[in-house]
Amino acid sequence: MARKKREPKEIAQYIQDTFEYGSDVPKIKSWDNLVDHLKKLKVTYGEAYRMIQEKMSNDTIRFNWKMVRLTAYVWERIKEDKAGYLKPKIDTIREVVSKNTFEALFMGYYRDLEFDFEREVKLLNKLITEKNGQDYMVEGYYLYENTHKTIPKEHLKAVLFPKK
Repeated sequence: MARKKREPKEIAQYIQDTFEYGSDVPKIKSWDNLVDHLKKLKVTYGEAYRMIQEKMSNDTIRFNWKMVRLTAYVWERIKEDKAGYLKPKIDTIREVVSKNTFEALFMGYYRDLEFDFEREVKLLNKLITEKNGQDYMVEGYYLYENTHKTIPKEHLKAVLFPKK
């Protein structure tokens, strides 16, 4: 759900009102009361559960989903390397996201969200090209597909950051 971006003046007024009148976070007195407030916010059951699980569980869904996407990308780059030609990164990303397994995995992690091909291409591209995603593109995080053999640093570097 996209939130409407508020103007700085609106934010300042909200903060001033909070200091003057107190927080507008509702006091939840019962489960029924909680459900009523969630309905007002138009939060679905699946969204509520996923949000709570992400916050309360030691199993971080976001981290796992990030690593699944990066692994799918690495495996596709290795297939291209074996074929003798590394495509441009965006073409590889589109190939990864267009696979049925990618969509099935997405639905496994985010049952309450609708799969959007273009959005997922954009997000995977952002993950791969930005520094925080590249921090996870190192030896030790990836195994060759259908094996227990770790992908060595040299091979990862060759497929992920090829020399032009």
